[in-house]
Amino acid sequence: MRSWLWIGLVVMLSACVPGFLQRQQQDTGGTAKTWTVQVVQVRVDPVRGQAEVVVQGVLPNPCLAFSEMQVYQNGPTFTVQLNTQPLPGTPCPDRPTPFEVSVPLDLGDLPPGTYQVVVGSVVQTFQWPGPAQGPTGATPATTQQPQPTLPAGAQAPGPSTGRIVGEAWMDRCTFPTGGTATPGPGCARYDQGYASDGVRQPDEPALAGLKVRLAQGACPGTPMQETTTDVQGRFAFDVPPGTYCVSIIETEPGNQTVLGEGMWVRPGLRQGQTTVTVNPGQEVQVAFAWFAGTTELLSPEATPKACENRARFVEESIPDGSEIPPGTTFTKTWTLENTGTCTWTTAYAAVHVEGPTLGAETRIPLPNPVEPGQRVTISVDFTAPDAPGTYRSTWMLEDDQGYRFGPGSGENQGFWVEITVPTSGETLNPGEPTRRDTMDNPRLWFLLDEPQARFEMRDGQLIMYGLEPGSIDYWGLSAHPALKDAYLEGDFITGPECRDRDRYGFIVRAPEPAYGIVVEFSCAGEFRVYRWDGSYTGLQEWRKAAAIRSGPNQKNTLGVWMEGSTIKVYANRILIGQVEDDTFLQGRFGLVVAAGATAGFQVAVDEVRYWQPLP
Repeated sequence: MRSWLWIGLVVMLSACVPGFLQRQQQDTGGTAKTWTVQVVQVRVDPVRGQAEVVVQGVLPNPCLAFSEMQVYQNGPTFTVQLNTQPLPGTPCPDRPTPFEVSVPLDLGDLPPGTYQVVVGSVVQTFQWPGPAQGPTGATPATTQQPQPTLPAGAQAPGPSTGRIVGEAWMDRCTFPTGGTATPGPGCARYDQGYASDGVRQPDEPALAGLKVRLAQGACPGTPMQETTTDVQGRFAFDVPPGTYCVSIIETEPGNQTVLGEGMWVRPGLRQGQTTVTVNPGQEVQVAFAWFAGTTELLSPEATPKACENRARFVEESIPDGSEIPPGTTFTKTWTLENTGTCTWTTAYAAVHVEGPTLGAETRIPLPNPVEPGQRVTISVDFTAPDAPGTYRSTWMLEDDQGYRFGPGSGENQGFWVEITVPTSGETLNPGEPTRRDTMDNPRLWFLLDEPQARFEMRDGQLIMYGLEPGSIDYWGLSAHPALKDAYLEGDFITGPECRDRDRYGFIVRAPEPAYGIVVEFSCAGEFRVYRWDGSYTGLQEWRKAAAIRSGPNQKNTLGVWMEGSTIKVYANRILIGQVEDDTFLQGRFGLVVAAGATAGFQVAVDEVRYWQPLP
């Protein structure tokens, strides 16, 4: 009898771009067009009883447009259907073109809870707190009270709320005199001239007594709260999750007295407002920098720049809030698109402008020239501090004349890395396991022998091989007892070749061979979690985690904590992710492997351990 043996087959969403949705569309000439969805975000607006689904991806050419967007609801699931049509005109070149579309969701009187949005095979969950409550006919401004400024030592926002924290200061620029064309400290070059750089220095004074307005929705929004900056120029709003506009209007009498003549240079040039999105438990930081003394940019005797510097943010690694163990060195990447008319030469650089450097060089030259319309990936090596806490390091681009610019609607907005260094209590120390498998008994494991995957036991290890690049996931269940609430972990050692989406991990809670939850690490330092019940359901799509050691000849301990509907993922006993799914609450476990990029990819499983009951 071998009823516990199974080879699991999971169809990848795309052979070329794993994890992305591929869909076929027909243009008027009958030619097949493929487009991909890469990112789905949900922005919740409880006051209006709505949510906005933002879909980002790539069209195969610039001559396709979305013609129809439909939303279907089935219980807690919203399915978004997007259809394209060709634009009229001459034949179009095959040139991948990024797109971003927004689709509104009418949440109405839906009860609070967890909901999900499905766009093809990409799934994004979100929390709905329920519609905002208040007297009949009342506006947000009459049902909300101003919040106090942020006190020293204030606690982080609760799990169902968020916080907007900001500061305002007088930003200085030492402007040249006597005919010189070289600006002094604190200056930045804009397309129209020079002004202060929007970066706070220790000697730049706070702006106290400014009235700060909070509005519901994207700017200008619907006014709902006001507060005043304290003696250190700080302010704070505690808010439910949603999208908000934070503004300081310089023309208001009280603010005009504090500011005098001048202009904002942050959040953007002549821009005293910014739109932010707050998620549950998240603290969002904003800043307002005032350049005093003139309402025009200063123009030294220099030849004006003949082209325009502009950038668009495309993607990044190490998402905001990622947990990085103390002292860990990691690489953050940003991909930016040149949307201006200047060519970014290698004399351009990413420069540090605010917050801790996190051990990085303060100026990173671009790796290659970037023509208008092209993209560049900027990589910076950082080191996590030893002290627990949340750290943000902000960067901008700088051209060959010292002009700083960045993505966004303003001309001087930055991009950043934001990490959380956990305290020692946030790591796992489960003690002695209930059972330890030293991988020397082949009767406890099904040894796969397929054209695309093979297992063998040798020298106290189970060696898994992914034989063909681009293959689907293969798994084999063990003969160990079924686990319910338990902690399972294994030591995985990658072979001499390991890159991209070569991957390995566990299947857990398999009630029968064809079903279960798959938890995987990739050789690119990513992890994902999905449910397989005859079809793929993503619980956590591929996400970078600095605690995962990437590349060949690396040892990683992959841990899975199962408690009720909660599944936590650990890398080297550091918590890196958590999902909720109550489809399978008990079942067997097994090992998973697939070659995403490397023929003959191999990974050794040195030991498997589990704790039942939970430690």
